[in-house]
Amino acid sequence: MEDGYVVNATANARTGIMVSYPKFKTEYGTHVSFKEGVWDPESGAYDGGRLKVINVPVLKTHGGYGVTACVKHYMGVPSDKLTAGLGSRTHDTIGRGGMGTLMAETRHPVLNVLDAIWVNANPRSGPSTPYGRATRVNVVAASTDPVALDHWAAKHILLEAAPEGADKTTVDPDYDEPGFFGRWLRLSLQEIVKAGFQATVDEDRMNVYISR
Repeated sequence: MEDGYVVNATANARTGIMVSYPKFKTEYGTHVSFKEGVWDPESGAYDGGRLKVINVPVLKTHGGYGVTACVKHYMGVPSDKLTAGLGSRTHDTIGRGGMGTLMAETRHPVLNVLDAIWVNANPRSGPSTPYGRATRVNVVAASTDPVALDHWAAKHILLEAAPEGADKTTVDPDYDEPGFFGRWLRLSLQEIVKAGFQATVDEDRMNVYISR
């Protein structure tokens, strides 16, 4: 019944993440585990079907990991401090696909809504962005697949809005080299697919609908 974090002190063999997630009591007295669901006092067990996660990030460039969107937004779920104290800081596992492991082993979002109204499209300059350096593109994008949405948004929003002459490799989802966004997005994809969820970076497998 206590608020806090549950931490798996064994690092994942593939991505190095120690998966952690919160459990907390809401203002309505409901006890929630981000992984297990909503506590049912009558049955004495968690009801996983009562908890749905809607992931609502803001699209922007990131100085270290290239792009912050749906997948990297899951960095808001774990305890970076507790895992760092145990020897495997969560933030350091993003480049190895750690956010994919986190999604797969806690709770995969039922919907991802990406705010791309104002974006930071200047490679290597984010994530913090004053409006004077932001670009208004007026897009809100949604998908049940966080990986597909990240790929599509990086390619068709950030790349197109990036300044001429900028090094765009850090935001290019098809640039699949170690240390770049395109690589860690694919590593995250592997973790999500391995857990049985549908995800892709192949645009031929994406259904895209645009409303103007």
